[in-house]
Amino acid sequence: MKQSLLMLNSLMNKRYGQIKIAIFLFLLVFSTTFPKYIEILNDGSPVTTYAYFFEKIEHPLSPSLLGDTKSHGAKIAFRLTAPLIAKLSGTHLIGKGKGVIVVYIIQSSLLLPFFFLLIKTIKRFANNLMAFLLVVSFSAIYVTNSFFWDYDFWFDGYAYFFLMLSMYYTNKTGILIASQLACWTDERAVIALYSVYIFHLLNENNFVTTRLYEVIKINLKNNSSIVLLSGIIYATIRISLSYFLKLNTPLGEGADAGFDLIPYQINNRIIGVFLTFEGLWLIFLIALFTLISQRKYFLSILLLSITGIHILVAYSVFDITRSLSYAFPIFIICAAILAKNKLQKYDLIFYLSAIICILTPTQFLIFFPRNIPWTLASYPEIKTVIKNLIYNF
Repeated sequence: MKQSLLMLNSLMNKRYGQIKIAIFLFLLVFSTTFPKYIEILNDGSPVTTYAYFFEKIEHPLSPSLLGDTKSHGAKIAFRLTAPLIAKLSGTHLIGKGKGVIVVYIIQSSLLLPFFFLLIKTIKRFANNLMAFLLVVSFSAIYVTNSFFWDYDFWFDGYAYFFLMLSMYYTNKTGILIASQLACWTDERAVIALYSVYIFHLLNENNFVTTRLYEVIKINLKNNSSIVLLSGIIYATIRISLSYFLKLNTPLGEGADAGFDLIPYQINNRIIGVFLTFEGLWLIFLIALFTLISQRKYFLSILLLSITGIHILVAYSVFDITRSLSYAFPIFIICAAILAKNKLQKYDLIFYLSAIICILTPTQFLIFFPRNIPWTLASYPEIKTVIKNLIYNF
């Protein structure tokens, strides 16, 4: 055990060692998460099947919607990052749209720097063992699986990466650009911005905040206020696009998106809360207990409120796992809170979190839980894709 810890410390204390760990975890996720998007290569003409996305590439600010209001294609009016990447790469023009797979491959490749950024960020607060166990926990939940398990042009991996980048950066320009890219990937990232804001705010105040005034005050000299500014910029541009260009996102019963869905979803799919973060909920609960025991009631209420908002938003749509995964910054905050207390007994919590995450099969909940297949066990699917790639590209 002592020898293992010495080896871990040796890796975690050096940039090259951290990269090695990130590569190992990247390969682990790849081997246990089938890249569903490669099945696009089985489609004779993706440009026709997924016309809504290719329309967005060519005409990103067009108000027209392809498909009914319940479809994914009707809800991407303000999701511009991935179409812009596709446009810049130009690969969507290859093979009747099959070349768009390059945008997915870029997303998958971003998992490697995601792990590296996560390691670097949490190491600012935690010891090497805690940091390693937290990253291992993340490697076994949907947040990281999403970089591969994407088949309907969701591109949540891009949003998660840019949110992680906005937490890692300590310069204002980097925070602003990364947070904007996240928001224009998916609207749910806007809600996550508040978690990113709290992360930077706590970091600026040694993880102590006791008054509402400290949360709502704006000082552009601080990194935290740049996150708020980013949210204001996003809201201003989005409202302007809605008013002048008539872009909109369908809401309500006819769009399968709205707060009226929440009672039904909670009554029938409450398991989605646990399945999204699995063992990381243990870190969340112990962090709350720690804050309450230290009489830091305001911060505990703040974390509970943000988490509650994420849950309500996730349960106002059917793709619960995707939506709730945008709350991942909260768990980094909770890990930092425990690490700042420097109590050795908290190492056990991180061990248990990692074990629960590893032993719980990753589930993707949309209507019902779905097992995410392993790449290692998907030879028939891969064989079919390769065959179609050779003969029908």
